[in-house]
Amino acid sequence: MTVNYNLDVSNSGALSLFKLLFRWKGSIWKAVWLEYLIWLVGYFIISSVYRYALTDVQKITFVEVVNYVTNGSKYLPLDFMLGFFVTHVVDRWEKMFQNIGILDNVSLMASAHIRGASIEARMIRRNIVRYCVLGQCVVFRDISMQVRKRFPTMDTVVTGRLMLQHELERFESIDDKYAKHWMPFQWAMSLANYARRLELIDDNIRATALISEIKTFRTQMATLRNYDWVPLPIMYPQLLVLAVHTYFALAIISRQFVDPTSIDLYFPVMSSLQFIFYIGWMKVAESLLNPMGEDDDDFELNWLLDRNLRIGLTIVDEGYETTPDIMQDDFWGDLNIKPLYANGSRAVHHFEGSTASVQLLDDKVKHVEMFPTSECSKAFDDGQVQFDRNINSKRVSVVNLKRPSDGRVSSVDSSNMFDNLRFSRRRISPSAKNSSASLGHFYNENSGYNN
Repeated sequence: MTVNYNLDVSNSGALSLFKLLFRWKGSIWKAVWLEYLIWLVGYFIISSVYRYALTDVQKITFVEVVNYVTNGSKYLPLDFMLGFFVTHVVDRWEKMFQNIGILDNVSLMASAHIRGASIEARMIRRNIVRYCVLGQCVVFRDISMQVRKRFPTMDTVVTGRLMLQHELERFESIDDKYAKHWMPFQWAMSLANYARRLELIDDNIRATALISEIKTFRTQMATLRNYDWVPLPIMYPQLLVLAVHTYFALAIISRQFVDPTSIDLYFPVMSSLQFIFYIGWMKVAESLLNPMGEDDDDFELNWLLDRNLRIGLTIVDEGYETTPDIMQDDFWGDLNIKPLYANGSRAVHHFEGSTASVQLLDDKVKHVEMFPTSECSKAFDDGQVQFDRNINSKRVSVVNLKRPSDGRVSSVDSSNMFDNLRFSRRRISPSAKNSSASLGHFYNENSGYNN
């Protein structure tokens, strides 16, 4: 059963995550307690032998062994191995969850495209949904022990009401040494084509859209099959388990308190914490490696089958053509649209762009100079463009600013084809040749820039 703790951490706080430490189901304590108990027993046996059974000469030899094992343990790269392995396992887990198979889209498409309230139309819609759930069940039986225990044989699938007897006979009539997961999906697609021939589906585009949704659902099931077929190379988990357990087996010796100059603790506090962290880290990867099993945090596949069947049949049958009457909504004709909130609701923070309230121009600025960027490549000097005669042939414009009453957003006058810009150019002296106007400045070939 998937352990849900989202409500406990819905609000961040000093103790939000600490509350999770007192959970047992699916917890790190449940995962490591047995191995930790075995490790402690071994540690105390070695400690008792060293303290009470060895002679002084033997203790000296034991101390040398402890120092040798302590130095040798540094060569085991546990952090790198565990981190790399857990990263791959979490990625596999995430992709498997994304392809677990929610049937709602197929059901909605069947309800939308297969029209009619006749018995035949209803049967086609319902059977398309049921065949997809049947295909999912056939796949889950081969990759999940929890579903296999529920349906140990195909006869039990019939008894479980996911399949009819004549469908089982058709299913078993094809003798194929490979798995026949494709067959229920082929039945669903054939029913979609049959509905098109009966003109229950208006056109080929709608039929193709429905078949495409069925194909997408089938592809998800094939992806799960592939992940079950080809797991991570077995050498990888073997190497990890060997390295972690070897490290802590050596720690039974290397973590003994043999230094007379240090504090003599009978209980290995720091070593215990390290054991819980590293073994727990490995148990996380072990739990995620195959989420189709029967661990506390594995996917609820039997529930998913029941859910897909019930909701799917409800959508295509009971929920078919149950759209409410079209009426004017409560905000009809109301320009001040303000939905209501229950007492105690969380305060609403309006979404706004990060630069939406930035005021770049102060109130004294009345015009903004606009000119082509390609002509400004000679850079700026203290924020002012250094004009030259090469830009005289280009139009330089001035935008008059129109400030709204609230002073938050700047806009411009509306008088041209864009309804938001008004370009104004000063009149230039007839003696000026190829001149440009900008904020009261213009260029005269004889006298240069003048005000």
